[in-house]
Amino acid sequence: MSEPMRCYRHPKRETRVSCATCGRPICTECMRQTDVGIKCPDDARLPRGARAGAMKTGQVIRSLLAGAAVAVLGVPVVAYVLLNLGFLGFISWAVHAASGYGAGTLIYRAGGRNGGAIAVVISVVATAIPFIVVLGPGLLEGAISPIRLVAVAIAVAAAGVANRQLY
Repeated sequence: MSEPMRCYRHPKRETRVSCATCGRPICTECMRQTDVGIKCPDDARLPRGARAGAMKTGQVIRSLLAGAAVAVLGVPVVAYVLLNLGFLGFISWAVHAASGYGAGTLIYRAGGRNGGAIAVVISVVATAIPFIVVLGPGLLEGAISPIRLVAVAIAVAAAGVANRQLY
């Protein structure tokens, strides 16, 4: 069982509840019921949508860490799919789209589901890096067809779409 959190306003009080917007732990005295869930007093005062896309430092750091993991772990995935499944055409493009969307969703969730421009940029760059590592040398030498860049575009677009903002 995980260790109980402590309310950010009342550090002596244990809680297992956190704000739906910022993720800070809140006690029963601090929690405010809103149309979109339980929020801390600071976020409950804001109009709906005011926090959308506004990421705190911790959320940006978690997004960057998730983006670094996507970039590092994505290299073998991209290499395998491009080099072993590339002959499947559309199917490999679908795999890249699903991978890009999954990577974008991971980064979106790591950042506290706030999304915004920062999360989109992190997702797009983190998804593009494995393709650059795998395809870059071959493209520079002219050994790889530029049609392979379609897979890059599909994956990167899917990662960006995963961070969309719905108002």
